Amino acid sequence: MTSLAPLELNAISKLVITNFPSSSSTVHLTRRNPAPLKGCYTIQPSILPNGPPERLASTLPPPGNFELTISLDEMIGDGRCGKVYTTSLLHLVDPSSSSLADIINPGLPYLPSLVIKVADQDRVDDLANEASVYDEMESLQGVVIPRCYGWFEVEVAGRAMRSNDGSLKISILLFERVGGHLPVGETLPDRDISRLGIHQPDMRYSNLLFAPNDSTDHPSSFPSLPSKPCPYHQRTHSYRIIDLDRARKTDWTLKQHYYEHVRTLGRLLESMESMGNVLEPWEY
Repeated sequence: MTSLAPLELNAISKLVITNFPSSSSTVHLTRRNPAPLKGCYTIQPSILPNGPPERLASTLPPPGNFELTISLDEMIGDGRCGKVYTTSLLHLVDPSSSSLADIINPGLPYLPSLVIKVADQDRVDDLANEASVYDEMESLQGVVIPRCYGWFEVEVAGRAMRSNDGSLKISILLFERVGGHLPVGETLPDRDISRLGIHQPDMRYSNLLFAPNDSTDHPSSFPSLPSKPCPYHQRTHSYRIIDLDRARKTDWTLKQHYYEHVRTLGRLLESMESMGNVLEPWEY
């Protein structure tokens, strides 16, 4: 490996976890290709005449063959779909390289700090949907959603999460680490995901975080890559939207997305600002 450029989002084909929870041995996972995200046709008042928008063309090169070895550190999230852990990056190897160079403790410029999201029991298929959503929004990774370095799975006996097809799997997503929660009263995020037809029904306070190293006012304590400029606003954004396992692609117009955006997240954040407390959607 001679290039000092960051790895592409599809560069890692195998993931090795040395201390996976409840496992007595190292776990080896293989990258999976998400299914295309299917569009939903609705009966809302304002819909697109040609249905849900097509996926934008990918700008990624052919998939890479890197193998990344990590260990898990701290659990920093436990949500509806799964648990999120910070990681330590131990080794990065490119088996296709003639030199078979092994980079110890890989970080910048190759990779930022990473977290993994591990699907809970009976939520493997939800994580598969989230993988499809991230693939659909490739153009907004590092812009308004975290960079996703892949969906990885392994079938195992006796420990794992059962999917709809009856198999036992460990299923994870590998993300760049992002910042902490936005302060109450922060301006509502722009509706960039709506331009791709994506509706996030789980839009709430805990799913809106600062971008990594957003500014000198909110510096990250971990290595991170710079934000990418927004293709719609020609500037970088200070936030990231997470937990997209329930997101879907709709046939809504931007106007309809706006109505839904204001009806749900707008009312919630306004209530939080007036009360000075963090609220969940079911509490207002």
